[in-house]
Amino acid sequence: MLAVGLSRADAGLTADVLIRTDMRGIFTHGTVALRRYVQLMRDGGIDVSAVPGITAEGPAWARIDARQAVGMVASHYGMKVAMDKAATCGIGMATVRRSNHFGAASAYTVMAVENADRPLIGVAMSNTDVVMNIPGGRGAAIGNNPFSYAVPARSQPAIVLDIAMSTVAGGKVASYQARGEPLPEGWLTDAEGLPTTDPGVFTVTGALTPFSAHKGYGLALLVESLSGVLAGAGVTTDILSWSKVSDDPCDEGHTFMAIDVGAMMPLDEYYDRIDELIRRMREAPKAAGVERTYVPGEMENDSEAVSRREGVPLTRMAAENLAGLADDTGLADRLPFDLS
Repeated sequence: MLAVGLSRADAGLTADVLIRTDMRGIFTHGTVALRRYVQLMRDGGIDVSAVPGITAEGPAWARIDARQAVGMVASHYGMKVAMDKAATCGIGMATVRRSNHFGAASAYTVMAVENADRPLIGVAMSNTDVVMNIPGGRGAAIGNNPFSYAVPARSQPAIVLDIAMSTVAGGKVASYQARGEPLPEGWLTDAEGLPTTDPGVFTVTGALTPFSAHKGYGLALLVESLSGVLAGAGVTTDILSWSKVSDDPCDEGHTFMAIDVGAMMPLDEYYDRIDELIRRMREAPKAAGVERTYVPGEMENDSEAVSRREGVPLTRMAAENLAGLADDTGLADRLPFDLS
């Protein structure tokens, strides 16, 4: 990123987000995407000199123009603004326009629960280019619009949900295509809106399916309303695909929220109640053969702990993309691994 003109601060922040995403086992949104991000930086789809800024605000809200900055930079700023608003008002919200793909939504909600001053509940979401069909539709009509929340706890890891509104994220379809494997049933529809297991039609004529049909579709519309319409960003077909177009801004929008739990009830009371909720989930009766149940985020927390002890694992696809990026930027001699 430094080689293509991004500042050291922005490059460091972006690297931290992507590496921690890999550490948490979300390999579809980690360093595997860095080669593409750098291509956008080189071609102009991302402005390496952009500094996001507030264009309008009130005590508990703000509208932010990313000015085509790196999605991670704009999103980190957006969540920080929401957190600062929550510190004074008990709740804060920030919308972001003219941004780019922001990676894993949980990267920003985790910021809230790890807030050094006091714990916050965090919410993050983004609209995307159209990749998902709608019930009864043919072809892609809306983005799969990722959504995350993070809820702090005391004696347990935070509850952290990070989902797309499609049955699976597009990155999982791409990984099947890279391996030459057919998709499981129900992930994708073809040009006629009918189910297909061919990953090759994705982003060409195919579309991801919304999870649970109308439920995923309805939530995708909520994200579109907040991150697209309310933020003043692109909406559905207005958004250019970051994976296909590199010389024009994609104009994705994001929304970030933070809630100061200590402003609403004494912290000790909150922690007692949230820890009890997690305990009930963990101690719920288990199906035959199941030894452990999880709350959202526990598997990712376990993955991160292993990464900190043993090093960050990379998928073959991520390693190949990083090797290609090293060639693209004339840094092949700096590549710390050999794929031969």
